[in-house]
Amino acid sequence: MGKLDRFFARYEEGANTFDTKLISSQYAECFLAGDPNGTVCIRNDAAFHKAIPERRDFFRQIGFKSAKVLGVQETALDERYTMAKLHWEMVFEKEPGQPLEFRFYISYFVFDDGSGPKVVSYISHDDEQKTMRDAGLLPTNGGRR
Repeated sequence: MGKLDRFFARYEEGANTFDTKLISSQYAECFLAGDPNGTVCIRNDAAFHKAIPERRDFFRQIGFKSAKVLGVQETALDERYTMAKLHWEMVFEKEPGQPLEFRFYISYFVFDDGSGPKVVSYISHDDEQKTMRDAGLLPTNGGRR
């Protein structure tokens, strides 16, 4: 298992445990997040650390069960940057016995200066919130969280 495979195995662990220390350790000091609705710059600071358990609580409220990396397609951009397109599956069970599976792709841009990989940017290729709204997990008010 290569360095990036280990990195994304830990990333998957963080997606399931919502471990603030683990998750924040995998991001650069600031990073760019994007989806079909646009982009946002995020600082890896106290506000980001506070948002992780808030996300955990929200996800549990709507029935989060698991997140799993189904596949990783790596493209080395140079000796320090790699683009990795991950195929994800997330499972929610808002109604007992009725699991909902969502599959989507996210491309991560990872920088490694020798001290370990860090996400500097990611792009979700799917509108995950719309998909979850359409499935009844999120309110249909059209607002973004």
